[in-house]
Order: sequence, then C-alpha cells, then structure tokens
Amino acid sequence: MQKLARKIAGIVIGVCMLSYGVKSPMAVCAEVANGQIETRMTYIASYNVGLFIADNGIASISGSVSGKSGVTQTFVKVTLQKSVSGGWEDVESWEDSSDSRSAFVNTTYQVSRGTYRTVMTCSANGETKSQTSVTRTY
Repeated sequence: MQKLARKIAGIVIGVCMLSYGVKSPMAVCAEVANGQIETRMTYIASYNVGLFIADNGIASISGSVSGKSGVTQTFVKVTLQKSVSGGWEDVESWEDSSDSRSAFVNTTYQVSRGTYRTVMTCSANGETKSQTSVTRTY
C-alpha cells in the first residue's frame, strides 16, 4: 500500500511540475542554448542576434543583451560576415554600450549577392556570451 501511495504521489508531483512550469533540479543548474549545455548566467538575463535579408539586398541586423536586476554595464557588438571560399570574412561591425541593463544594435546594410551571417558578442557586468545567427543568402 505504501509503495502505491509513493508512486501516486510521484506522478502527482510530476504532473504539477509539468503543468506549472517548475523546473527539475538539473534544469535549474543548466540551460540549453544552440544545442549546447551551459551554466546559468549570473548577470545576463537574455541575449539575441538576428539577420534578415530582403529581396532588394537590404540586410536588417540586430543584436541585444539584457542584464538582470542590479546590472550597471552592458555591451553588444554585432559583426556581419560573408561566406568566402569556405570561410567567413568580416564585412562590417556595429556596437553599443550602456551604463544600464540593456544594450542593442539595430541597423541596416546593403549587401551584394552571397551568403551572410551575423556574430554577436555581448556582456553584462563583465559576463560575456557570443551567439551566431542563422545564415541568409541573397
């Protein structure tokens, strides 16, 4: 009888965790980003990089970082890269820094025919992360 009660309690707790978004202890210790497991961030709340190329060759480039409460310095640098002979060549870079919890880059750039990506490096109170966008072809 006790075994059955424990099994039922375990199932109920599991359903509650799934229903209310409570994370398991392992999920609390790590997050999955770009298919890799990384430790939880101390100062960075979120970060993101983006690239979109319109039919006329205008690339929309974005990158942002948001710090957690108490963050006093943020920085973001986004580099547009073009695929050349099997490698990546820097085309142009933009950056922003702030004495606040967020920094962002949001700009456009006229590209020529080819395949592109953006690479972003960001930081909050010295904690640094990098992210690469999906590739886009024009």
